[in-house]
Amino acid sequence: MLKVFKYKLQPNRKQSLALQRTLDVCRDIFNLSLEQRKMQRTYAFEQMRQLTELKAAYPEYKEVHVHVLQNVIKKLQRSFENMWERGAGFPRFKSWKRYNSFQFNNTGFRLAGRYLQLSKIGNVKLRLSREIPEDAVIKTLNVKKTVSGWYACFAVDVPIQLLPKSDTSIGIDLGIENLAALSNGEMIQNPRLYEKAQAELRRAQRRVARRKKGSHRRYKAVVLLQKLHEHIQNQRLGWAHKVTTDLVRRFGTIGIENLNIKGLAQGILAKQVHDAGWSQIVGFLKYKAEHAGTRRIIETPAPYTSQECPNCGNKKKKSLSERKHKCEKCGYTTHRDTAAAQVILGRIAPLDAQIGDPIPCLV
Repeated sequence: MLKVFKYKLQPNRKQSLALQRTLDVCRDIFNLSLEQRKMQRTYAFEQMRQLTELKAAYPEYKEVHVHVLQNVIKKLQRSFENMWERGAGFPRFKSWKRYNSFQFNNTGFRLAGRYLQLSKIGNVKLRLSREIPEDAVIKTLNVKKTVSGWYACFAVDVPIQLLPKSDTSIGIDLGIENLAALSNGEMIQNPRLYEKAQAELRRAQRRVARRKKGSHRRYKAVVLLQKLHEHIQNQRLGWAHKVTTDLVRRFGTIGIENLNIKGLAQGILAKQVHDAGWSQIVGFLKYKAEHAGTRRIIETPAPYTSQECPNCGNKKKKSLSERKHKCEKCGYTTHRDTAAAQVILGRIAPLDAQIGDPIPCLV
C-alpha cells in the first residue's frame, strides 16, 4: 500500500533560490498551458510534446527536470477531469500565493542519508525524523512550500506489517462533547484545538485588518496568521494519529457510523465538526487497519443509533441536550454516546461473523 513520508527540508540560500525558481517555472507552465487550452482545442500529450520546443526557446526552462514540467501538464489535466467528472469549477490561473508544489516521478532525485539529491537543484539537507523501510519502494516525490518552509513528501509503496491477531470488537460513536465514545464505556476527549486558539486567532486577524493592503507590514501579519493556522492543523493531525494508532493496535474489529460528514459540516455545528476532525479520524482508521492486515473497519448505517436502546432495541427520540440514555422499557441507563456506540457494536456483530477472519492483502 502507499504511504506518505513527510520531511522538513533545510536548504541553504542558493538551494532556496533554486527551489523557488523551479516553483515559478512550474507555475508559468501551468498558466501558459491553461491559456492555450482556453484559446484552442489541444490535449495533454500534445502539450507535453511542445515542452521540448519551449525549453529550446527559453533557457530558464532548461534548469527544471523534464518530468517536473510534464507533471505540471498532468496536474492541469486532472483539474479538467475533476470538472468533467465531479462537477468542480473550471481551472483557474495560479498566482504565486496559490501554487506551492512540484513533483518528481521515480527519477530526478535520490535520498542519500540525511541529504536529498535533487536534479538541477543540488544536495539539500533534510530532517530525517523517521527512516523509510528498507523494503519499501519510493514512487514519487512532491516538494511543497508552506509558510514554515520547504517539505519533501515521499509517496512510498510499503508492505503490509501484520499486527498480532485480536478477537476484540468495539463500536465507536464520534461526537463533539467527546471526540469518540467507545462501547466499553471509554471516552476519548475532544481537544477542541481551534476553540482554544480562537482568542489568539482573533488578535492575529485584527492585526492583519489594521495593516494597509499591499504593504510589507500586512504581508508579515498574514504570515503570522498562517503560521498559527498551520500550528493548529499540525496539532489536530498529531492527535488524530495518536488516537487512531491506539485503537487499531487494541481492537481487531472496529465499527463506525457511515456519517454524511460533509453535510454535517454545513449545519449549525459546522465549526465544531471541523474542529473535531471526524473525516480525518475515519480516514486514518481505514488506512491503518489496511496496513495492519489483521484489522477491519466496518461501517454501519447512521440513522437512529442515538435513539435506540442497546439493551432492548426500543427507540425514543432524544434532543441534543439529553446526555443520558435511560430506557423507559427496560430501565437501562448509561451515557448517551456510550449507548450509541453499543448500538453500533450490535449492528456490526452479524457482519463481523459473516465476514470471518480478515485476509491480509499482499503488496
